[in-house]
This record gives sequence, C-alpha cells and structure tokens, in this order.
Amino acid sequence: MVWHIVRYWVTFFIPLFYKRVQVNSIENLKVKGPVILAMNHPNAFTDAVAFAFIAYPIRTKYLARGDVFKPGFISWILEQIGIIPIFRIQDAGKEGLLRNQSTFRKVNELLQRKEKLIVFAEGICVQERRIRPLKKGVARMIFGAFETLKEDNLIVLPVGLNYNQPDKYRSNLYYNIGEPINVKDFIEDFKINPAKAQTDFLQILQPKIKELINQINQKENDEVVYFYEDLFKRQLLLEQQLDYKNLKDDFFVTKQITEKVNSAALNNQAILNEFKLKARDYFNQLKKYCIKDWLINPKLNQRVNFYNFYFYFFIVILFFPIYALAILGNYGPYLITKKLTKKIVKNKEFYSSIAIVIGMVLFLINYLFLFFVIYFFSTNIFLPLFICFIFIMSGWFSLHYHPFKAKTFGMWRILKDKNLYNHLSLKRDELIKLINAF
Repeated sequence: MVWHIVRYWVTFFIPLFYKRVQVNSIENLKVKGPVILAMNHPNAFTDAVAFAFIAYPIRTKYLARGDVFKPGFISWILEQIGIIPIFRIQDAGKEGLLRNQSTFRKVNELLQRKEKLIVFAEGICVQERRIRPLKKGVARMIFGAFETLKEDNLIVLPVGLNYNQPDKYRSNLYYNIGEPINVKDFIEDFKINPAKAQTDFLQILQPKIKELINQINQKENDEVVYFYEDLFKRQLLLEQQLDYKNLKDDFFVTKQITEKVNSAALNNQAILNEFKLKARDYFNQLKKYCIKDWLINPKLNQRVNFYNFYFYFFIVILFFPIYALAILGNYGPYLITKKLTKKIVKNKEFYSSIAIVIGMVLFLINYLFLFFVIYFFSTNIFLPLFICFIFIMSGWFSLHYHPFKAKTFGMWRILKDKNLYNHLSLKRDELIKLINAF
C-alpha cells in the first residue's frame, strides 16, 4: 500500500521536475522470469524512482547504500517502497560487508519470486557522462543468485541512463535498455574458474552499458560537448528530419556530437580548447542578456520579427491571469523547495532527489492548507476542491507559459538592439567554424 501511495504522488512530481522522461525497448523487461537491471548511476535516488514511474505497471526494486537506512521509521518506509540496503566497505567497514549476506539472501528471495531488481553496477554515484569500472561484487551477486535459484532464465539487462542536465529543473531523462544477457551462457566457465568467469562477464557487460550512454571519454571535454549540443543539436535534428521531442532521436544526435568530440580529442585538442574558451564567453554573454542561442542561429530564428513578437506578446498578456493564479497558489512551496534544497544539498548528485522529496511534502502541505482555509470560509466542500484544482491546473499551465514568456522577451531584446544581435552572431559564426574544424 505504501508503495502505491508513493508511486501516485511521484507520478505527479517526476513530470513536474523533468520536462520529458522516456524509456527505450521496455519490451525487453516484459519477461516472466527473474531480471537484474544493471544501470549506470549519475543521479542518486532519482535514477531508480523515475524508472519505477516510467516502467509501471512493471514493478522494480533496487539496491541502495545501507548507510541511509536509519533504525526505525525511515528503514521501514524504504523497505516498503522496495529499497534493499547494500553496504560498501568505505561506508560501513567489514561489519557492513558481513551484513550484506542478509542482503544477498533477500535478493535471491526476490529473484525466486520472478521480481525485477535494479543494481547500480558502478557502485558509486557520479554525475558524469561516462561509465566507470563495474564492481566485482555485482558479478558475485549475479552468479550467486543463479546458483541459488537453479533457474536457467535469469537474465541481466544493461541499461543506460542519459540526462541532458540531471540536476536542473525541467531537463530530460532517457532510459536506454539494451539486449538481455543470459547468465546461463557463462555457467560452464564459472564452474571451471569462478573468478575468471565473473571478470569475463563484467568485461562484456561494461561495453554494453557504455553503448547505451553518451560516453565522453575525457572529463576535460564535458563542457565542449554541452556547448556543442546547445549550439548545434536542434539544427542537426531538423537536418536529419528527426523529432526533437523524441528522446531516442535526441540520444542518436547527441551520440554523433559526443563521438565527434571524442575523435577530435585524439587529433586536435588545441581546437577543442579554443572552442571551449570562446563558447564559454559566448554563452556567458547570452546569459547576461537573457537570450537563448536559437535566437542567434540563422537556421532557427526565421520567425524572429516584429509581427511574431506582437502576436506572442498578445498571447502573453491574454494568459497572464492564469499565470498569476499559478504564482499565487504555487510559488511559495516552489521557492521554499528551491532554497531549502540548495541549503541542504552538498553534492549535485543528490539535488534532484532531495528537491523532489521536499517538493512532494511542501506542495501537499500547501494544498491541504489552502483547502482547509477556503473550507473554513465556505458553505460546502466543492468550492475549496474547485479552487485547489484551479491552482493545480494553473501550475501545470505555467510550466509552458513561463518559457513562452521568456522566449517572447528574448525576441524583443534581439529586435530592439541590432548591434547586440550582430555582435553575438559574429561570435557564433566563429564557434561554428571551429566545430567544422573538429
């Protein structure tokens, strides 16, 4: 029951925090036997919680750091929603490793019941677009489960998690599920040499996960890829007649960009460094003037003219009352969530997870407060229900209205200052020339 309550509430908040969440090849998960999903791990609890949202009605459970399981109510809640503690030696020492025996028994029980279990195969949460070496304990757990279950249908599914900006509000999340790996194919080798079979298994699993993410080989080129995407991704999607709202298409084009940067890093790092410095300056100026790159891109800004601006401005004015309702009913918990999360979170890997949890609590309190205050002054229950409904719907509307308003005023800044547009256009042209030289 607790899991269902949390899932319905999460179903409201995941689409609120993330603009788009999609999964590719979900059919690979729809099997009757036990499944272990081996994922990369860039974004704390969000990685598994958002998957539970998108994969429903398939229910998944997952392993999480044991040090978050505090005695009492917290442990009970975590267990109810399907989280199983796993202890790392750096967190709990040798005593924690001994407690993992209980964890492995629990894992085997779940798999015996044909459950689906998420394992973060890197054993660490780092917000990077690259796969780290997989932990040997993952292979030991998988082969141990196979020996215990005595079933030939245990499979491992590699899964790649792809965020464009994992710690940013209204960003995207794409789960890329690969082809199943049948554990029984490794058992004969395991009987002869267990250690070698486990190593061989990880050497097959790691590149399969790597194929499912946009792997930036060198950390110093992360920024290059992000700038390249901002400058060129939408244009590439249009040129290849792909849908920018489809995250599978987005992943396909982002992979092209990433591979081009990885290749250039081997042959022309100097060009990448020059591009990084100039792109950083260009995007800092865009931020300073509250302008988006597409307003400068000649392939995308054909609709930037005074006629469209006046039309857009009319739409902004027309729907402003609904936006004002959204601010009145929702801005308080939104602002408190934002400030409280920034104060609490020290590592960016936990930002979205903590923000979603705090937001879930504060928005619930907010709507309950509004309901009871209005109910106190009303003669029936329908008026407070109706007003709360209006506040909720206006809040959803504001998710689209706010960026539309920002787009409209960005158009105005460009149209009223041609010198600024020309200045930024020259800088952008330099960046495109450097991209073509990669």
